[in-house]
Amino acid sequence: MTEEERLVNLYKLVTNYNLDEHQKSLPSSEDNSLQWFKSFKFLHPASWAASPQNIPYIAATTLIDSYSCLPRRPDMAFSYLWTAINNSYNDLLLKQKASSDRLTDTKGIDNSLALISSFLNSKVDNKEIQPEEHESKTVNEIMMEFVKRLPDKNLNFLGSYILKGMAISIKNSEYTLPIIRKIHISSSYQTFEKRFKTIHNHLYWNYGKKYSSICTISESTDKTSVDFGIKDERKSRMITRAVRKELQRILVNNPELDQFDVAGNPIPKKAAFTNDIDKLEFLIFGLLYASRNNNIHGNVASRLNSIFANSKTITASTWNFLFGYFYLSLLLLALKHIELDDLDIHLYNVKLLKVTNKDSPVVS
Repeated sequence: MTEEERLVNLYKLVTNYNLDEHQKSLPSSEDNSLQWFKSFKFLHPASWAASPQNIPYIAATTLIDSYSCLPRRPDMAFSYLWTAINNSYNDLLLKQKASSDRLTDTKGIDNSLALISSFLNSKVDNKEIQPEEHESKTVNEIMMEFVKRLPDKNLNFLGSYILKGMAISIKNSEYTLPIIRKIHISSSYQTFEKRFKTIHNHLYWNYGKKYSSICTISESTDKTSVDFGIKDERKSRMITRAVRKELQRILVNNPELDQFDVAGNPIPKKAAFTNDIDKLEFLIFGLLYASRNNNIHGNVASRLNSIFANSKTITASTWNFLFGYFYLSLLLLALKHIELDDLDIHLYNVKLLKVTNKDSPVVS
């Protein structure tokens, strides 16, 4: 279906909604990108079976909504899943920080990471009769399996908001008129710049400056968006692709990164991450939370209703859902709602995703 045909279909659905027609516009249930769900393993702790009254009630109600969207709408499944995640890290904060005067996502996630760090190197044993198919791994090793399977589309999303945030910041720092209002710099980029200074510095001087040089940025006439005025689309794609590959290298290998002073002069290199929990922080804030914010604040089109949606869109949303499901499980473990060995489902679920990085060895 062409983009024009999809726009016509969108017009028809939004002016006279028909469920059957909407279903036809989505990928078929036989699409290869949806077959993972046939082998998906649900959280099923023995403690819940023994005492159903101990199931985390609010998280459970939203998980049901999340499951109901699968497999055809992993994007919607992720949105409902985040509600369960949000409730869980809020509960953790309420239990751990009695002096906190209000709940915020940032405080909740930060507190959860501090607690998760205590069992990041704990071993998750495989309960199956044939364990050689899914060997036991530590929680951190399971996280790294998700990293090695990051789809290009997710990394492109990350690289895109980083480059665009840098381009606007660089333009404004040069005081060339018209100044672009800071409201157009995404909160995801601001979070990245603040939290991951070493990676930001490395990307800024190696890629951000180059990307900014091909932009002629201006606000749209109605002030609701920014036109980056890129004429050299080929170079734009090259820079974005290079950033995508560099982000994957950083996440998989944790290399020493080039660093620069405020004038752009080289200074001693630094490791991308000082410890493993920093990498989990990057994945949650940089990818999951950023994706959640884009969706919930209406910054992007509905993923699978977009005229640009394809099987890669499904794969990207599936990674978000499966990794989000892993993060939720870590939260439930920290809350003592499940046991460590209940995480064994992720030894299986992570392998429902294809490895996208085969060349770079994982460096601990």
